[in-house]
Amino acid sequence: MYILKETQAVILNHAAACYPRESCGVIVGRKYIECQNIADSDSEFVIDPRDIVRAEQTGKIEAIVHSHPDGSTKPSTFDRLQMPLHGVPWVIAAYPEIDIKVHEPLPYVAPLINREYIHGVLDCYSIVRDYYARELDIHLDNFERVDRWWEDASNQDLYTSNFKSQGFVEVDNLQRHDVILCRVQPTEHVNHALIYLGDDGQLTSEPSEQIVGDHLVLHHPYLRRARREIYGNIWQERTAVIIRHQSLM
Repeated sequence: MYILKETQAVILNHAAACYPRESCGVIVGRKYIECQNIADSDSEFVIDPRDIVRAEQTGKIEAIVHSHPDGSTKPSTFDRLQMPLHGVPWVIAAYPEIDIKVHEPLPYVAPLINREYIHGVLDCYSIVRDYYARELDIHLDNFERVDRWWEDASNQDLYTSNFKSQGFVEVDNLQRHDVILCRVQPTEHVNHALIYLGDDGQLTSEPSEQIVGDHLVLHHPYLRRARREIYGNIWQERTAVIIRHQSLM
């Protein structure tokens, strides 16, 4: 996709006007249409749906545009996950670096090991869903959840309220693929999940280096990267319940 120089200038001017918040818009007929970013965070973008409707009334949307304040034109992990869902190129403008790049909507699958943390997208429940789908071909439902839901007793408990409907039952011993539900303080609810990998810690759906130790788990700590580690005393003390999918009984 080629972007006219005058269109690039308009995109960069909008990025400058919105800085340090991300700008966003769409390209219709080679022209850039500014849109309102209704995301809660300055470092994210969500195009106002009303702007999308207005843009579509003028023609076909050819690309989605947003800026990376104080960043580069390289797509973020969240960008990579979202781009294939829209089926049109994404244009990323770096400001104040002053650069623009077009990215085709290529498929992207986040790895299980070392994935970035994005609450509600790549978090401790997401890694359970992805692990079960990729390693076992067992598909679990997704559930909407606000960040730090576990700190408010009035919020629904994501795990204990839903695991039975997903085919899990409580058990009192451990075998490979079990999910270990933990309480990590401060918390009103069980708020973290570990996937028990057993003694070798290996995955079949992606390359996984051999690591030292036994009784290994895979999990995605809050605001950190997903990792494997030993299911040691600290995690055992935090364990609230162990659950197993009925198909693995």
